[in-house]
Amino acid sequence: MKKVLIVFALSMGFIVQGYSQQDTRPERTPEQLASRAAGHMAEKLELDDAQKQRIYEIQLKHATERRQRMDAMRQEMKAYQEAHQADISAVLTPEQKVKWEEMMRQRKERTNAWRDRTGDRRGRQPMPRNRGGEQGPRRGGPRTNS
Repeated sequence: MKKVLIVFALSMGFIVQGYSQQDTRPERTPEQLASRAAGHMAEKLELDDAQKQRIYEIQLKHATERRQRMDAMRQEMKAYQEAHQADISAVLTPEQKVKWEEMMRQRKERTNAWRDRTGDRRGRQPMPRNRGGEQGPRRGGPRTNS
């Protein structure tokens, strides 16, 4: 009975650990980013309340501007990509368009498969690299034994 309980406890531990590693945190607002940065600076630099408030205001201003710039860049890139696709589509015949769309679909599948294997910048953890063994040659020239 004791072994069954130990196995059950270990199993539950592994399950809980697996769920805890999933990235489920929501995107932070500029206010949350500014508050966290101001709190961290206040703790590390021993700021008084007036300094902390001023740092919060500065951080909030920059976080808001950064968010607006990123949104504008996303919209600009989307418009660029759509224009690019339209230019290419205007040159192709209907049969070539079908092949082109199939190529783009396969490319998207490969990209998604790669992200699933390696993770991406949106919080998913990449697969661990093999740290053991001998490293291959580095860029810049052949490997020497000296």
